[in-house]
Amino acid sequence: MEPQIQSPQGEKHTASRSLAVLDTSQSHTFLKPAKRINEGHDVPHFLTTRAYSDIGTFIMQLNTAMCPRKLSESGGSQTWQLDGTCALSQPVQKLQDLLQKIDSIIEEAPPDTGPRRFGNVSFRKWYEILESRVQGLLETHLPRAVLEVSANSDGASVLEEITPYLLGAFGSSQRLDYGTGHELSFLAFLGCIWKLGGFSTEKLEDGALERNLVIGVIEPYVSLCSLLGSLRLI
Repeated sequence: MEPQIQSPQGEKHTASRSLAVLDTSQSHTFLKPAKRINEGHDVPHFLTTRAYSDIGTFIMQLNTAMCPRKLSESGGSQTWQLDGTCALSQPVQKLQDLLQKIDSIIEEAPPDTGPRRFGNVSFRKWYEILESRVQGLLETHLPRAVLEVSANSDGASVLEEITPYLLGAFGSSQRLDYGTGHELSFLAFLGCIWKLGGFSTEKLEDGALERNLVIGVIEPYVSLCSLLGSLRLI
């Protein structure tokens, strides 16, 4: 039996095996992300939200796609390596190009050579450059289907909701640190694109699109953050 999740309104729904795609033919109300978990008592409420359900569903969806598959013909199994290669779909290729553009900003903000106790202050310069260019980068590299989703006039635009998740994925420019919350922000960024139909036009075999995301986007993202860390930028 599939687990049931109770929403804040008391409604129950069955957890899906894959993250549901919204009806993009309708306009949607977008909101600028804001911190909602501030105290310990905020956590139990978060565990009942659709956001929590969606995060868990998306993580399991990506993990399951990377699990070995039994080959009925030979009796063996097929596996995929995180550092391997695979044919990338167009939306995934564009997101990989986005990460490469973000990576290239490092050349414009080399590590400061002065004394430091924590992260390198040059990270703030790197972050400022990214922040100044992020809208243009997203307009160029986001799947067209996402950019074309119409927003209600009384809310934020789709980019205003998605952008903070991408910016939040590379660490804190104030604290000069990086952790699991920033990784979760990147997952939320990809989840938003999925829910807005950015990948739904791809006709790939079961699990192939998710493997595209893991190998073609998430792994390069992890490598980029490792590079930022090795340079002591975060």
